[in-house]
Amino acid sequence: MSTTRLQRLTLTCLTASLALLSAPANANDHKGTLTLSLENDLFASSRDRHYTHGTEINYVSDAYVPDWFRDFASWMPFYSPNDETRFSWSLGQQFFTPTDLQATAVQVDDRPYAGWLYTSLGLLTDHQDNGRHVDSLELIIGIVGPDSGAESVQREVHQFIGSDVARGWDNQLDNEVTFDISYDRQWMLPITNNHVDIVTHAGFMLGSSQRFASSGLTLRIGSGLSSDFGPPLIRPVASAARYFKPDQAFFWYIFIGAHGRYVDHNIFLDGNADGDSHRVKKERWVGDAQAGAVVGWDNWRVTLTHIQRSYEFKKQRESNQFGSLSISYRF
Repeated sequence: MSTTRLQRLTLTCLTASLALLSAPANANDHKGTLTLSLENDLFASSRDRHYTHGTEINYVSDAYVPDWFRDFASWMPFYSPNDETRFSWSLGQQFFTPTDLQATAVQVDDRPYAGWLYTSLGLLTDHQDNGRHVDSLELIIGIVGPDSGAESVQREVHQFIGSDVARGWDNQLDNEVTFDISYDRQWMLPITNNHVDIVTHAGFMLGSSQRFASSGLTLRIGSGLSSDFGPPLIRPVASAARYFKPDQAFFWYIFIGAHGRYVDHNIFLDGNADGDSHRVKKERWVGDAQAGAVVGWDNWRVTLTHIQRSYEFKKQRESNQFGSLSISYRF
């Protein structure tokens, strides 16, 4: 699949999303949420390596979805008729590089160069009876390889900021189309009313780019916690449902979390499906520790997160850290 074909697919997904805005059914929230998320290792350290950058634009609709979409949701085993139901759409790009950006030869003991361009459509249900929880189900279609555009984007950005340009992109993974399904459930467990809570999650991703099962929890302390479910992050980091619905004019909180996953497949480490690409032996168990802060006012929300990640492959010499900045707007 070429980049042009993926762009057409993205437009198709976006058109389908816009079609959902018609024929609204009764619901409580009449605003959707648009989020821009940026993740980069330079936000958290001076090292430019491994998962080095991610960009994602995500839109989650209001709860005024058409009856046919609610009928579709009713086929899901997690659905309840009293749930607030929403759809989501995203477009994202991720870059992966080894540590030595100046080497032109394959670095056999380090991870491959790889880029991923993807788009997704999803279903979210917010259940507020007998304990609040959110279920998220997504279909993700993407392309790995030169057609992802990662090499050209990284080169242009590095030249603009005066950073060294990576010289080993000729060794990146080959073009390969990816199809994945992602599911996640988050539970909100209040400790003190709207000031301290724990958000737990469990989920999985199945497909040709990644296959894993994950779980974890996040402790939040602040004011107006019921406005959202935590920081919006880019997969495979444990991310909250990306919309927010403030119950007060200004809300804030700080958070710490720990999340782990068992990895059955990761194309960015295992290489292309045909076996004719650089690959490294992956770690099956991967953990993320995260800490940060969220501030929301009126229709805006800003999130800053620091993530520390355990080793992802066998001969990795150091764990990685990166930062995330997300800006969300309701309209």
